[in-house]
Amino acid sequence: MQGRLALLLLSALLSAPLQASVDFDHYVTSLKQQALAAGIQPATVTAAFADIRLIEAAIKHDKNQPEFKLTLDTYIPRAVPEWKVKQAQTLYRQHLPLLTKIGREYGVQPRFIVALWGIETNFGKITGHYPLISSLSTLAWDGRREAFFKGELFDALRILEQGHVNPANFKGSWAGAMGQVQFMPSSFLKYAVDQDGDGRKDLWGNLADVFGSAANYLHQNGWHGDETWGRQVKVPKTLDPALLGLEQSRPLSA
Repeated sequence: MQGRLALLLLSALLSAPLQASVDFDHYVTSLKQQALAAGIQPATVTAAFADIRLIEAAIKHDKNQPEFKLTLDTYIPRAVPEWKVKQAQTLYRQHLPLLTKIGREYGVQPRFIVALWGIETNFGKITGHYPLISSLSTLAWDGRREAFFKGELFDALRILEQGHVNPANFKGSWAGAMGQVQFMPSSFLKYAVDQDGDGRKDLWGNLADVFGSAANYLHQNGWHGDETWGRQVKVPKTLDPALLGLEQSRPLSA
């Protein structure tokens, strides 16, 4: 009896990945049908899903994101070590003519464009290697945030259809962020710009498009070109708790 039970358990374990794969294949078939119904052209859908596969690492990362809080004094040394500051200064000087032109157009100081570039991808060095259509399809299939990732997937298909990148080079983070400023597909469609006018919004290899898109993102979200990003302040120990929280805002004069 025990031997039979062991065989049944072994059979179940061996068949589990296969069953998951079949379920994923069926889900992808449904995604293709929904994409076509959403107006995506058949040729785009065929090309985008040609090498579709389940990305188990994406599911693992999504389910194991750390939950902790960092103070500003703890976060800044980690995010902006001295070597990165020096590299930012070098790249700032190297690209200053282009940055100045773009900064004037969008009302964003060039130093903040470089800062965003450095924080997001270490100045374009770390943009992600995951195939985006596979990653987004996997995360939609997993179901924890299906509606969100499905929406991002369809936006990714629209990016392909518009010809900004080819499927082979359409890669990014496990969660779907792409290019040197790590836009999600929905942000790409909203904020990415063809800064050099070549007909493509290339956030992977075209620095004019990268800088222009970063500046446009900040501009569209209320950036003021005559202000800096913030001020570190000291507050009294008797501070009213009602004033705490990200939803609270005060003018600089306060």
